[in-house]
Amino acid sequence: MEDSALLEIINSLSAVEVRAARRWLQSPAFTLRAEPLALFNHCWQCQNAGQPVVASELCKVLNTTDDKRIRREMSELLQHLRDFLAWQEMKKDPVRHEFYQLKAVSRRGLEKNFNLALREAEKTEANVGEAALSRHLIDFQINLEKYHWDLSHRRAQVFPFESLSASLNNWYTGQLLQLTCMAQAQGTVHRTEHSESIEWVSALLPVIPGQLHLNTSAVALYHLGYVMLAHPEMPEHVSNFRDMLEKNLENLPTDDARGLLMMAINQGIRSINAGDRDAIRRTLEFYQMGLEKRLLHDESGNLSRYTYNNILMTWLALESWDQARNFLEKYRDDLATGERRNIYDYNLAIYHFRRGEFDQSLDLLRGVSFSDPMYNLESRKMLLKIYFEQGAYDALESLLENLLTWLRRHSELGYHREMYRNLAVFTGRLMRLAPSDKEGRNRLKKKIRETPLVAERTWLLGKM
Repeated sequence: MEDSALLEIINSLSAVEVRAARRWLQSPAFTLRAEPLALFNHCWQCQNAGQPVVASELCKVLNTTDDKRIRREMSELLQHLRDFLAWQEMKKDPVRHEFYQLKAVSRRGLEKNFNLALREAEKTEANVGEAALSRHLIDFQINLEKYHWDLSHRRAQVFPFESLSASLNNWYTGQLLQLTCMAQAQGTVHRTEHSESIEWVSALLPVIPGQLHLNTSAVALYHLGYVMLAHPEMPEHVSNFRDMLEKNLENLPTDDARGLLMMAINQGIRSINAGDRDAIRRTLEFYQMGLEKRLLHDESGNLSRYTYNNILMTWLALESWDQARNFLEKYRDDLATGERRNIYDYNLAIYHFRRGEFDQSLDLLRGVSFSDPMYNLESRKMLLKIYFEQGAYDALESLLENLLTWLRRHSELGYHREMYRNLAVFTGRLMRLAPSDKEGRNRLKKKIRETPLVAERTWLLGKM
């Protein structure tokens, strides 16, 4: 039961959505039976209290011991909730809603309603930003529906091929380039090659009428992204994409704008990791754009711990100390309330650590506690380096022992477990080497270089 599709949906609902789902299940338009709502309320209460949903309690709620009936009730509730989620998605896309109204009255031949629905659909479409790919698809669908109506009422004289194909080409070309960008980004992350699969895209673009990849904002954005991802070594492509994105940001749906922004940020991070120092400032410009337009915030208006940390690390990479500290303070209250203190203190500890202010960093790290194992590891790594730099070898010895024990219990860390295990082992060996033992240091240096997975390899070698 705990792994059921039903509980998966219920567990995903926010408090606002739970109230809306209850109203949905109470409506006689969707169900005349009381069981779906009773079952929903029971499952939600269990999930909210962190308690399992058990068969004996379901029997009481549904007043039956028949397993088949219980499964049918669960299946019915699941379908109601799926319908509810589909309705929620429809509310987020008013143009699509207007189009289906237009289609419905058209099928019934309701002329007055068709004219009203057509005006509403066109008015709603006009409110969609010009840089949105979806606008071109809905324009095609609305005008095709209008043509079918005119044809059925003997009003259509000429098939509007040019206007319909223009809308469809805009949508198709932009969608194709969007998919190409996704393939390029995914290929970079997983070190797979898509060049042979997508090279035909470049050949296709000039063939499509109107040079849409140069002349239509919605298409040009993804084309510039495509070029940027294909040539990460050429910063002018990043600048062209940034200028185009900034120019059209107000005319993009939020999800599209966020997707394009994150595409540029992730590309920048890959360039930084590849050793391109200039990419740090370029990436920071995208971060600042996202903060200003609140595209890096989630639906609750919060910055994630990862985004907060990534932006700080970008400022620190430039050694822009004042801007880094200002960022920490300015966006502190944008962190989720329940973890705000932990995340702020952890990142402030990083700030002091990078400045060599080890005592301030230590004070903060001692009060930080994370359930996320990677954050736990990063905190321990900072403590390890601080103790080593300060010559606090007793504290370091205890930390290394605790770290190795902790790593043995966390197999879910994958290759990170081996990286940090080697860091702990090599730090211990380095700490115990006599300053005059040059031969031992050379052997250890060789071992560190030859070991495939070592966290903080450069730092270790720098301490030899």
